[in-house]
Amino acid sequence: MASTDADILLSEQHSKQLLPNTVLDLIAGAFGFFGNGIVLLMYTRYITDKSGTRYFIPILALVDLIGCVSSVSSFHLDNTMRYVYPSENLCKTLFFLIIMSGGFSAHLIFVIALQRYLIICRPFGKQMTQTYRRIAVLAIFLFSLGYAAPLLKFAGLKETGKRYTEGNDTRKVSVSFCYFDGGSYGSRVMLPYFGTLLLLSFINIIATSGLYIPVTKTIYKTLSPFNGAAYRVNNLPDEETRVTSTDDHSSSFEQAKITEIPRQNLTKRTNCSEPQPTACRESNHKQQTRRKLSIMFLLIIVVYVVSYLTSLITQIHTFVTGIRLTGYRLNINFFFLRFNLLNHIANPYIYWFYDVKFRGELKKLCCRRLQKNSFDL
Repeated sequence: MASTDADILLSEQHSKQLLPNTVLDLIAGAFGFFGNGIVLLMYTRYITDKSGTRYFIPILALVDLIGCVSSVSSFHLDNTMRYVYPSENLCKTLFFLIIMSGGFSAHLIFVIALQRYLIICRPFGKQMTQTYRRIAVLAIFLFSLGYAAPLLKFAGLKETGKRYTEGNDTRKVSVSFCYFDGGSYGSRVMLPYFGTLLLLSFINIIATSGLYIPVTKTIYKTLSPFNGAAYRVNNLPDEETRVTSTDDHSSSFEQAKITEIPRQNLTKRTNCSEPQPTACRESNHKQQTRRKLSIMFLLIIVVYVVSYLTSLITQIHTFVTGIRLTGYRLNINFFFLRFNLLNHIANPYIYWFYDVKFRGELKKLCCRRLQKNSFDL
C-alpha cells in the first residue's frame, strides 16, 4: 500500500514524540554492538578455555549481538517510520529475530546457571562435559527456533484507524504499522501463542533464579574469611591449596569448594603478617580472582532476571489497562517496555570489569595495536 500524506505526517508526529526514546535506543545499540563485537573477537581468537568454564560466553555474545541489532533496528523503525514501514517482510524478520535471540539468550543463561550449580554445589557429582554443552546449545537453538518461527507467518502490517488533522479539517484515516499480528489470525490464535511465550519466560526466570540461589549461598559461605575451610585455604601456602584445574582464572570457586584441608595441616599455616610478601600477594590475588569471576556470573543472571521481568510486567500492564499515553509518559512506557534490551548490552561490560583474563588479554591486544601504529608512524 502506497504511503499517503496523512501516513507521512502521522509518522513524523509519532517520531517527534518518541525522540528521547530513539536517542536512548541508538546509544544503547552502539554500546551493545561494540561490546559484543569485542567479546566475540577476544574469546574466539585470543582467549583459550581448556576447562569449559567460558564455553558459553562467545555463543552468548553472538546471540546478544544479533538480538541487539535486530531489537534496536525494530525500535528505530517503529519510532521513526511507524506508519510508512519499509517492508512487511522486514517486519516479519525483525520480530522473528527478536523473539529467537531473546529466547536463546535467556535459555543459555539458564544453562550457565546449571553449569555453575553443578560445579559449585555438586563438585563431586556428574559435570557438564563438552558433549553435553554442545547438545545443550543445539537443543536451545532448535527450541528457540520452534517457538519463534510462527512469527514469520503471524507478524505483518496491521491496518488501523487514526485521527488526522489538516487545518480545520479532522478526519479518520486508515494506516498500517508493523505488529506481531498482521490481523489475519485474531485473539483466538495470538492469545494462546503469546500466553505460552509469557509462561515460558516466567518458568525460565524462576528456574534460573532457583539454581543460582544455592550457588550464591555457597559462594558467600566459601568466601567468608572466618568460615572453616575457606579460612584454612586462605591461610595455607599455595602448594597446599593447589588443585587440578587447567585454568586458574576460570575455576572461580571450584578450588575453594573442592579442596579438602586435613586437620593435621592446620599447623602449617602461613601468617601474612610475617615477612612473606610474594606468597601472600599471590594468595590474595587468587582469592580476588575467584571472587570476581563468581560475582560476574551472578551479575549476568541478575541483569537477565531484572531486565526481562521489567519488560514482561510492563507488557502485561499495557495490555490489561489499554491506556493511551502521550508525551513523557509514552517515552517512559516504551523505555520499560524495551528494558529487556539491557540483557543484550550489559554482559560484555560485566566481563570487562570482573573477568581478569578477559581484561588482561584485551589490554595486551590494545598495547600491541598501539605499538604497531607508533612504528608505522
